[in-house]
Amino acid sequence: MNKMGDHIAAPWPRLFAAAERLAQARSLDDVVEVVRTAARTIIGAQGITFVLAEGDHCHYVAEDAVAPLWAGQRFLLTQCISGWVMMHGEPAIVPDIYADPRIPHDAYRPTFVQSLVMMPVDTGVTQAAIGAYWDRTGAPADFAVELLGQLARLVAAAIRNVSLQTSFEIVNQTGAAVAADQDLERIVQTVTDAGVELTGAEFGAFFYNRVAEDGESYMLYSLSGAPRNAFAGLPMPRNTALFATTFTGQGIVRSDDIRLDPRYGLSAPHHGMPQGHLPVVSYLAVPVVSHSGEVHGGLFFGHPKPGRFSAEHEKIMAGIAGHAATAIDNARLHAQARHEIAARTAAEAELRQLNVTLEQRIEARTADIRRAFDRLKESEQRFGILVQGVTDYAICMLDAHGIVTSWNAGAERIKGYAADEIVGRHFSAFYRQADREEGAPARALGVAAVAGRFEAEGWRVRRDGSEFWASVVVDAIHDDDGRLIGFAKVTRDLTEKRAIEDQLRQAQKMEAVGQLTGGIAHDFNNLLTVIGGNIELAGRALEKAEGAGQDVGKARRAVASAMKGAERAATLTQRLLAFSRRQPLSPKPLDLGQMVAGLGELLQRSLGELVRLETIAQPELWAVEADPNQIENALLNLAVNARDAMPGGGTLTIETANVRLDQAYVARHPYVTPGDYVMVAVTDTGTGMSAATLDKIFEPFFTTKEIGRGTGLGLSQVYGFVKQSGGSIEVQSQEGQGTCVKLYLPRLAGAVAGRDDARGRGAAIGPARGETILVVEDDDGVRAYSAEILRELGYDVLEAADGAAALALVEQPERAIDLLFSDVVMPGMSGSDLGERARALRPGLKILFTSGYTRDGFLRGQRLESGIALLPKPFALADLARHIRDLLDG
Repeated sequence: MNKMGDHIAAPWPRLFAAAERLAQARSLDDVVEVVRTAARTIIGAQGITFVLAEGDHCHYVAEDAVAPLWAGQRFLLTQCISGWVMMHGEPAIVPDIYADPRIPHDAYRPTFVQSLVMMPVDTGVTQAAIGAYWDRTGAPADFAVELLGQLARLVAAAIRNVSLQTSFEIVNQTGAAVAADQDLERIVQTVTDAGVELTGAEFGAFFYNRVAEDGESYMLYSLSGAPRNAFAGLPMPRNTALFATTFTGQGIVRSDDIRLDPRYGLSAPHHGMPQGHLPVVSYLAVPVVSHSGEVHGGLFFGHPKPGRFSAEHEKIMAGIAGHAATAIDNARLHAQARHEIAARTAAEAELRQLNVTLEQRIEARTADIRRAFDRLKESEQRFGILVQGVTDYAICMLDAHGIVTSWNAGAERIKGYAADEIVGRHFSAFYRQADREEGAPARALGVAAVAGRFEAEGWRVRRDGSEFWASVVVDAIHDDDGRLIGFAKVTRDLTEKRAIEDQLRQAQKMEAVGQLTGGIAHDFNNLLTVIGGNIELAGRALEKAEGAGQDVGKARRAVASAMKGAERAATLTQRLLAFSRRQPLSPKPLDLGQMVAGLGELLQRSLGELVRLETIAQPELWAVEADPNQIENALLNLAVNARDAMPGGGTLTIETANVRLDQAYVARHPYVTPGDYVMVAVTDTGTGMSAATLDKIFEPFFTTKEIGRGTGLGLSQVYGFVKQSGGSIEVQSQEGQGTCVKLYLPRLAGAVAGRDDARGRGAAIGPARGETILVVEDDDGVRAYSAEILRELGYDVLEAADGAAALALVEQPERAIDLLFSDVVMPGMSGSDLGERARALRPGLKILFTSGYTRDGFLRGQRLESGIALLPKPFALADLARHIRDLLDG
């Protein structure tokens, strides 16, 4: 038994290590490297490969095998098993490659491969697959397939995370590039190239809107992903039903298949795409609209395959279009200013030539010059208004020594200084004291002066002393002779974006760990049912032997110790299920104030004499709906943790109050829904925690206690229960200043009924009355244990190893079956399907389900479906007997 346990547990540390590396991946190459170096040892295969889809081909990116296979090679999707997996979106499990028609046998004969598993990697961004190879037939075990599936899901999450980071970088780089450029052709080309990269489009175009006398004429300005002559022989887009939405600035058009759009194909003469047009199926069009409301044109993206663009692409391209519109406005203003300056210069030269003889023309030309100056001044004022209107960016000008000379409204909003408070001061006022002492401000100006530009992210300081995470760009400004005359500085506040990215990474990590722990708990519950059940049967046999006068004291002590171990393992499994939010809950309307008051004596006994317990209850507390037993377990967990944090004694305060979590709170905690909540705050005066400890307190098996004093699952169980109940949990702590844990549970709009306290129920188990029970269980050990204890209780028992065998017995009308006792997850036919078909044949049949993992079915809104009886694994004789009797007695 120990060998089996070691075999099952051995790959998990390696898988956890790979998960940590994938969570830290910053590029696709990082992800591929993890697969290449770690996957083979995790799966237990002789070879591993990572495949990407590129167009109609499979690209074998990397592999780790006994002998080289196809690293760096490409095959058609239709001619390889990895292509089949990516096209169908489902795994291929091949115990014998030469018996599977999907395998190109001639390609595999020179290799060692005899069996394989190919698993799709569903990223939503890139089609990919991971394959594992064995040098013998029949090798892919179910456990290896499950491990490869878990690894594929981790790799998919890592690729999505890398894609999100890359998108943020491209958006920031594009915004900075077009903001500093004055060349219109470069601006639109930069924007178009960025759009193709961000959306994954096959091709993209920017059509500039130039209105002729007839009212509609459009000119192609830029093209990306296709040669420019791809549109050479095609007419420009017109204000048809489909294009009008974009060219009039009404909004974004996105379609998974543009050919199915009701506006498509309505206009003559083509009634669709002209002959020779690029193959567009997925379609995304974004209008580019000036701040004045003028429509500059539209960004258009296409892909020959359906469903390639998402709502996230809409948001990203809307932001890119905004950058493009501002840059085009700036380029126009810059071109107009150059034109006006050139006109003024020409006028002055002509004036000098005619100065002596043409006094009247001089006066007329002087008037023209004045008007040109007025237009230039007006242009400069418009440019100033434009800069002042930007509130998302702090824009300021510095002289050559770093003194602030101008200040826009965005700078005042972000940094807190009014213009008259900061103009004339050195820009180093925005840096932290330690950064100033290290010379960071001077270093930034030095890099900009030499390289032309300085870009960085880091902490900066507002007027009130608070810090924010900033993206900073400093551009050097030179005169016509190349002398440095100052700097243009643009700052953006990225504090909220950085916090959201950190929370997203933590949430992905916790979700991955939750899925893994939930899967372990599922299999472990079956083992515990057999272990605990047979220990219990052994104990009952010893009781009979003791009644016969035999000395069984030593054996009884051994059985009792084994049962304690099994019970501790079952408790550990339930805590794992609680963390992964898969435990069965029995929520009821509750008054938390009354519940806390009723737990006072129990909590005080747990805290000991050195800790003083105080409770603060708000009057007229709202009701909540939660599992009362889990609430008690959570409060007891928190109280014990607080006691351990106060070894010399202290005060533990439990406070209940009505609170409303508003949008401001949700902005800081993105995974919380705004609304009314009831708060339970548990506060101690203990040692507190460091910031590094706070980041890990909800992770399973993490503990700061010495070995033997804790499992590391207490807070993770509280976390899982609160999240499963639709609530939120928040921890505030500082070293030496104690800890406050706040639980928020959603308000229930209804009255609180009297509590049905099931603790301590010990009703006698009624005897069997000649009933027949059909036991359906695919695990041989669990089925044997269940059948044995039911027979010992006096029932007639029929056994079936799967749903098909059970249904065959139900279909025999001469067989008496009073109750069906079935596992939920079984090969071929699930327990829920079996129950439906059995009830159709025998409408009055009583059914009791059992399972080690509530995700297997029957949960709706975190509670069991009406009319479903479920006995969680592991279960003891008394549990099974009571459930059976309750059902049979109605």
